[in-house]
Amino acid sequence: MKKVTLALFAFCVLFSQSNAQEVWSLEKCVQYALEHSLTLRQSNLNAQQSNIIESANKQLRLPNVSGSTNYNLSFGRQIDPVTNDFINQSFGNQNLSVSAGVTLFNGGRISNQIRQAGLNREASLLDVEQMTNDISLDVASAYLQILFAIENLSNAQKSVDLVVSNLEQIDRMISAGTRPRNDRLDLVAQQSQNEQLVVTAQNNVDIAYLNLKQIMQLDQDYEMQVEVPDIPLPTEYDVLALSASEVYDQAEAWQPQIRAGEIRKQSAELDVELARTNMIPTLGIGGSLGSNYSSFTRRQGDLIGTETITQDGFMLNGEPLNVSFEQPIYAFDKVSYIDQLNQNLGYGFGISLNVPIYNQGQSKANVKLAELDVARTQIQNAQTKDLLKTDIQRAVADVKAAKKQYDAALRTAEARRAVYQDTEKRFNLGVANSFEFTTAQNNRDQAEVDLIIAKYDYIFRSKVVDYYQGKRITLN
Repeated sequence: MKKVTLALFAFCVLFSQSNAQEVWSLEKCVQYALEHSLTLRQSNLNAQQSNIIESANKQLRLPNVSGSTNYNLSFGRQIDPVTNDFINQSFGNQNLSVSAGVTLFNGGRISNQIRQAGLNREASLLDVEQMTNDISLDVASAYLQILFAIENLSNAQKSVDLVVSNLEQIDRMISAGTRPRNDRLDLVAQQSQNEQLVVTAQNNVDIAYLNLKQIMQLDQDYEMQVEVPDIPLPTEYDVLALSASEVYDQAEAWQPQIRAGEIRKQSAELDVELARTNMIPTLGIGGSLGSNYSSFTRRQGDLIGTETITQDGFMLNGEPLNVSFEQPIYAFDKVSYIDQLNQNLGYGFGISLNVPIYNQGQSKANVKLAELDVARTQIQNAQTKDLLKTDIQRAVADVKAAKKQYDAALRTAEARRAVYQDTEKRFNLGVANSFEFTTAQNNRDQAEVDLIIAKYDYIFRSKVVDYYQGKRITLN
């Protein structure tokens, strides 16, 4: 009795502590798992990457504009790049240029690149949706496993309480002399067995919580308590009349992985067209604008005086002759940076045509490889559909079997309860011995456990079918 009292006290303390913990509903668990899933984050990054690529490809229709500049310091005898004169002093010069070009025709390559990027973006978003659905289903499965473990623990604890009550009753009967002392031994053994089942059931609860925390990326030491709703058995359709082909048709119409596969097939077909454009001429137009600056450049200014220039070496009638003349002297001003850029401005336009002639058969090989990718994508899509069909066939068969198992477990549990009640009455009257009583109780307890297992298996199997039918997974 002391051990039982301590066990009950510990259970009550544990239960009271759990009541103080945060209660998590299925929707909250799913939301948390989606927000903290590393795999889903990676899938979202892939979707963002596809969106960036699509945006970049749309800008391929715009001109390609680039600018460049460089500044040089020169020493010694050099050519001034502005005047093309030889000079023998240090100076600095700068070149500036802007060029632009746009593709006029390339066999529709840009259009196909834009279309393909859009398809890849749609497929990546469907991957995110598929992963979201899969995580939701995994969380729901783990959540139901916790509910099953909790109900099983409650059932095991009830069995302990019942044995304790019966043991107290048999002790009173022994004290009154209506029962032999040996009759309590079977009940004591039954009590120990049921307490062991409580420990096992509590371990199963802890493991179920750990499994859910791992799926949710939640710290295993975090104390949590799930909401225990009243889950009704499936009644919205006749389980035994379910058709696997009809469920498959429903799943094929909405399953993101199926739609993503079809989109990737279209993307692979565009790869073939893109490979063919490498064998088509490309026409483009472009233009450039440039100017330069030199720190040595000067501009003739005002007249500041004259100088006499004398030249000899002339001969007149056999006599040497010197010639003198006046030469004006001008001031030379430094030309400003902006003025030089304006004065040295130059521009031009051009058109380019690139005609592929022969590239060692690489273009044809790329086309054939792209066609193989299309065939490979078709096979992958067929495999995905076959796997989906197999999963649905198994899911429909499982839910039908679970329904039959639940009905059978329910009938067994009802029968075991009736046997136990009858044996309990006979035991209290002294007609049945303790062995018969504990046997009836064990059979009833096992039937209750089997019923709980069958119930949650049936519920989970029905939720899987709901998932394939595109229904939102809820427990209400």
